[in-house]
Amino acid sequence: MEHLKNTTDLIGLKDKNITILFVLQYHSRIEIKAKLDYPAPLYTHCQGTMIKYDFQKESKFPILDAQGVPTVLKLKKRRFQCKTCRRVSVSETPLVQKNCQIPKLVWDKMTQLHTDQLTNTDIAKQLHISVSAVQRKLEQFTFAEEFSKLPKVLSWDEFSRNKGKLAFIAQDFETRQIVTILENNRQTTIKNHFYNTRKVREQVKFVTVEMFGSYIPFIKQLFPQAQIILDRPHIISTPKPGYDDD
Repeated sequence: MEHLKNTTDLIGLKDKNITILFVLQYHSRIEIKAKLDYPAPLYTHCQGTMIKYDFQKESKFPILDAQGVPTVLKLKKRRFQCKTCRRVSVSETPLVQKNCQIPKLVWDKMTQLHTDQLTNTDIAKQLHISVSAVQRKLEQFTFAEEFSKLPKVLSWDEFSRNKGKLAFIAQDFETRQIVTILENNRQTTIKNHFYNTRKVREQVKFVTVEMFGSYIPFIKQLFPQAQIILDRPHIISTPKPGYDDD
């Protein structure tokens, strides 16, 4: 648990050099006007002295929604000038990488949403960014796959990717660590991935899977020592025949 001391912490602006000037609430969005300013740093290019110059034209960043509506940060960054060579530099913040228009908080949220059953279009709409940015983040996912061992309890599921196409994900049920993500959920793709030595596959003792998944028939082929456990959330969400709304 972390104690949030002020509004900047609440909306994820933890850089102490960022000062909120004012907030405007429109019918469909919230705009936060702020500035980034701090003392002139040392200039390593020519060993000259840096002085405060002016503020750069405000940059527009999407941040996580506040009060359930789209929220935008309009940030003016302090510029510095070297008294010797007259070069100008712009202040930097850990909130967002240099030459990037998407804050780290939004990238982190995007990573979380990629593990849910959401398409790239849905994620882009929820975070108010482009679909291409969501796709670039997905392409950055890499996994150091370990084929010499598998978790004792393996969880199988699927999620939507581009244009609603289903991809396959396997996790360690106990640690929630991702074992692998495959580009589709076809049986051939899954079998080819897990079909390593039988001794490794025998390490798996339980496989959790959704109730109506097509995985059940061949789980025993891949993991002969494993018991199949129906994933509880899927059972609860399954309509029970013989019961009406009353």
